[in-house]
Amino acid sequence: MYKSVAFFDVDETIINIKSMFDFFSFWCIKTNKIEKLKKYISYLKSEVEKGGSREKINREYYMQFKCVKYNELLTAGEIWFKNIINSDLFISSTIEALRRHQLEGVPVVFLSGSMLPIASYLDVRYIICTQLLIDSAGNVTGEIGQSQTIGEGKKIALLNFCNKFNTNPKNYFSYGDDLSDIPMLESTGNPVCVGGGTDLAKYALLNGWLII
Repeated sequence: MYKSVAFFDVDETIINIKSMFDFFSFWCIKTNKIEKLKKYISYLKSEVEKGGSREKINREYYMQFKCVKYNELLTAGEIWFKNIINSDLFISSTIEALRRHQLEGVPVVFLSGSMLPIASYLDVRYIICTQLLIDSAGNVTGEIGQSQTIGEGKKIALLNFCNKFNTNPKNYFSYGDDLSDIPMLESTGNPVCVGGGTDLAKYALLNGWLII
């Protein structure tokens, strides 16, 4: 049983980029699929403009890797991450909070719609993220498991973690940067908004949340 746990969104909370799309650009260039990249970027822009749900965009993103060997994807992810590590990648205020929790012995959990290789780099033990489904030959099917760790799915995942370890989420901390993180943030007793001047920051101000 943990007295407290700190949950962190990752993209634009821990790191300054949207990792899924940055990785997809890397992957398409690496595999010489530039036309596929252009087509997907055009599709993504259209979905964003018409207000497509993040859950839908997330599911369709992983369909882009259908029939790819899972081990190839893991290796490419590690190479991609090594290529992007620099002093500007991480958001300093969030990293300071993360390190403070670690020094205090508070378990840190990454809760993200992405699949990321950065947890070990930051000494983070727990990762709750989108799970790709793999067929018997080791290929990605394009489908993802449940629950989807976006929006309400993050809240469900957080509460499942709470039940597993028999802890009270009112003692938890949670960090996010987007309105879609509100279900997760509202599930804990110590919600933290990362970044000012955003729609989430306005919501945080109205609700007396900490903004860093």
